[in-house]
Amino acid sequence: MIGIVIATHGCLSDGFKDAASVVIGSVERLETVNLNLGDAVDELGDKIAKAIHKVDDDDGVIILADLLSASPYNQTVLATSKLDEHLQSQVHLISGVNFPMVLEAINHQLIDTNIGEAVQAIVEQGKQGIENWNALSASTDEEDEDEF
Repeated sequence: MIGIVIATHGCLSDGFKDAASVVIGSVERLETVNLNLGDAVDELGDKIAKAIHKVDDDDGVIILADLLSASPYNQTVLATSKLDEHLQSQVHLISGVNFPMVLEAINHQLIDTNIGEAVQAIVEQGKQGIENWNALSASTDEEDEDEF
C-alpha cells in the first residue's frame, strides 16, 4: 500500500486529513507534518523523515507539499536525500497540494495502484480540480447550451 505524507504550513495538512475522513472514512498510512509559527525549520525535516518511515511498506511514499520551494518542500528534499537509496527511489514529492489531489492519492492507495501511475493521476487531478466560475459567464454558457 502506498504511503502518503502531507507536509504544509500551519495545520493545513491536518485539515486535509480531517476532510478526507469525512468523504472517505478512516484513512490508513497517511501522516501529516505541520510547520507552525515559531517552529524550527530544520526540525521539520526530521519530522518528515519519521513520517516517511512510518507510512512506508515498500510500495512507495507520496509526499504532498503545499508550496513549491517553500520550507515543507525543501525540507522534504533534504530529508529524502538522507534516506537509503532504495527508499529514496520510492519517494515522490508533489507540490501545490489541493483537496482533490489528497482524495486521488487515497483512492489510488486503496486500489493498490502502482506508485508511478498514482503520481501521474494525482498531478492530473490537481490540474483538473481547478476551475473558474462566474455567475455572468455561467448564464451566457447556459444560454449557448440551450440553442442546441
